[in-house]
Amino acid sequence: MKKKYLIFLIIAGKIFAQETEKPFIKEHEEHKHKIDFVDAVVFQAIKDYSTIYNTSHLFFILNLDENNLIFVNTSVSFGNGLNKKLERLGYSIGSTADDLEDDLRYINGTDRKYLLEAFYQFDNDMLNFTIGLIDSTAFIDGNEYANDEHTQFLNPSLVNNPIALLPSYNLGVNLKLKLTDNLETDILYMENKPDSGNVGVIEFDHSYKNLNIRLYYYYLFGSSEYKGFGFSSDYTYKNLGFFFRAGKNNVDFKNFYSFGFTYNLERLGSLGLGYSFLYNNQDSNNLKAVELYHKYRISKYISFTTDLQYLKEGKERLVCGFRFYFKY
Repeated sequence: MKKKYLIFLIIAGKIFAQETEKPFIKEHEEHKHKIDFVDAVVFQAIKDYSTIYNTSHLFFILNLDENNLIFVNTSVSFGNGLNKKLERLGYSIGSTADDLEDDLRYINGTDRKYLLEAFYQFDNDMLNFTIGLIDSTAFIDGNEYANDEHTQFLNPSLVNNPIALLPSYNLGVNLKLKLTDNLETDILYMENKPDSGNVGVIEFDHSYKNLNIRLYYYYLFGSSEYKGFGFSSDYTYKNLGFFFRAGKNNVDFKNFYSFGFTYNLERLGSLGLGYSFLYNNQDSNNLKAVELYHKYRISKYISFTTDLQYLKEGKERLVCGFRFYFKY
């Protein structure tokens, strides 16, 4: 199967879908070469334990014409980071949102390996229609400053809404409609593997000058009721970028919010600080996370990030590490 992916990659054309995918994929929109490749090496350590992992993405688009395309995103990872260790210590959320080695062996409980996304997309000025293997967070809960584990925050609660039912890498369909110059809506329906049922989501996205506001509602069509809503916003003021997220649902972690900022230091890189809080209605062990990072751009293709996280869920842990990121 991997050989077929590589052959298809070599003959693929080049154009990128608008308003879809995470920042580390979208930033390659202006590239003229056919192959797009990113690689992240991440080291993380807590008291008496440290680990390193490597994750790579190979992605491309076959341009059928100016409105139709096929997108494929494949990934290979080595190592599982601190996530399993933190899970054994009783933490509900790990220290990285990357797709790691065990995640890619049997994606969502299926026999599929390495292939994350593969979809057809039609796009024009009024609508964007996508169908195939998709990632719901490519369309829902976006954010300018807290949405990319490769170039921004690492902690999952600062990458997306952790209590929202937003599946990744399953069969699904998304319809984006432009309602006015400043208002769009996404209507998404997709499988909920490895769990049962299907998920429906509707999001309204309003933009005004430097402010973006996204409000969405999700519902599980299955044997158990799982529903809730989320909110994601960002605002830019000169070299400062601010973000705020919130969510509410009807299961164990009923409430969530996160906020923070990034500051562009120009030649000295960029600085990010974020805080998240998950309220657990089952006991008093609410989850709090604070993350501070500094990213320095070594060259056009390489960046180096130092990262510090504070996690508290009953017990406290300090996670320190770094991320070496290469893109082409």
